[in-house]
Amino acid sequence: MTRCWKSRPRPAVRLCLPGLGSVVLRVLEVLWFSVCLVHSDSSVVVQKDAQFGVSYLDTVTSHNQTIYSFNHTVSRNKTEGVRVSVELLSETAKSPILFVVRQKQAVLSFQVPLILRGLYQRKYQYTQVGRTLCQPPTFLASETQFFYVDVSTLSSTSVHYQLRVSRVESFTLQTDKKFSFNATPSQPQFFKYVFPDGVDTVIVKVNSEKNFPCSVMSIQDIQCPVYDLDNNVAFIGMYQTMTKKGAVTVQRKDFPSNSFYVVVVVKTEDEACGGPLKFYPLLPDELLDAGNRSKTLDVVVSPAINSEVYVMGMLFCLGIFLSFYVLTFLVACIENKRMNRKREGFLQPADMSTSRDR
Repeated sequence: MTRCWKSRPRPAVRLCLPGLGSVVLRVLEVLWFSVCLVHSDSSVVVQKDAQFGVSYLDTVTSHNQTIYSFNHTVSRNKTEGVRVSVELLSETAKSPILFVVRQKQAVLSFQVPLILRGLYQRKYQYTQVGRTLCQPPTFLASETQFFYVDVSTLSSTSVHYQLRVSRVESFTLQTDKKFSFNATPSQPQFFKYVFPDGVDTVIVKVNSEKNFPCSVMSIQDIQCPVYDLDNNVAFIGMYQTMTKKGAVTVQRKDFPSNSFYVVVVVKTEDEACGGPLKFYPLLPDELLDAGNRSKTLDVVVSPAINSEVYVMGMLFCLGIFLSFYVLTFLVACIENKRMNRKREGFLQPADMSTSRDR
């Protein structure tokens, strides 16, 4: 079969070459198949059904992507915390690993190693990262929800990592019950508290046995995302820096959902709490060793004084002041009466002597 093609600039000229069109078509088909084969080889996606409480030791390259699939039951009357913990095992990794957690109504992404900035644009590198997932609300009595953890990198060589997804015990704080936990700059913690019936104001207290490292406690509304890193914890809600003790008064009227998150973050540096700032050479793009910045803390939420106690206290103080005024008035009346009697006693003998002289 003979195929011909016309040159557009000069329609009058016709060039016919037998078999040329089929050869070109065959060459294009081979090239397209090669490109598709290379593309398919460079983006292999493997999906695995994963379980809670199991550590997965795996590798990732730029040619393959792993997706871990999890499912758990979410109840309307019970909130269950889920935590994703990742550790980078390759010491010579040139490209970071990107972890993307896809939930029903939220997306969380972070890289490992995690780079956090301090003062003067200092960069601190963390190879262990732990993040608690934001819990989407459910309107059903019980619902099974799926979420996925996507692992990818641009490194051409294999990068080893460890992934573990676990449930958080005591994610919902109880009134007047102390809960202890550990936190680092790359492993922040947050918990949920629900106002009980009859309580309108509570005091959130966070304590630690040591001053440093400096930490931040934050009160945030129940919404996604939760700002739980040193570089964004001050974006929303109310917060305060602390060394050993911190306390925040929270009122029910400020939270329409009658609940809130207690977020605790350990800062990368201690300058915000009045601590020393270590001297480092200011070299561009130099990653600094943060050292051991783990801190053990405990949190307790207790009811504050209600309005009746405030009123009773005010009335008591007012009663004390009024009692002083009443006592002063009585003393003045008694003293005045005593002085009048004394004056009458002085005047009565004079009147008697005058009557005798007459």
